[in-house]
Amino acid sequence: MKEAYLYKKLSEKKVQCRNCAHFCIIENGKRGICGVRGNKAGKLYSLVYGKAVALNIDPIEKK
Repeated sequence: MKEAYLYKKLSEKKVQCRNCAHFCIIENGKRGICGVRGNKAGKLYSLVYGKAVALNIDPIEKK
């Protein structure tokens, strides 16, 4: 998990995500509409940072 960049702290436990047009207000322990970012202790974190998006098994040499 990595702390997100685009957010505004609204109170001790609430943050507003500014990564998309939804501008979710996220309470402590909850996730935004996208399900990708979550609030932990008043900070917004990216929950998918560093995870593979797509995998493909392919031979190195093709005929």
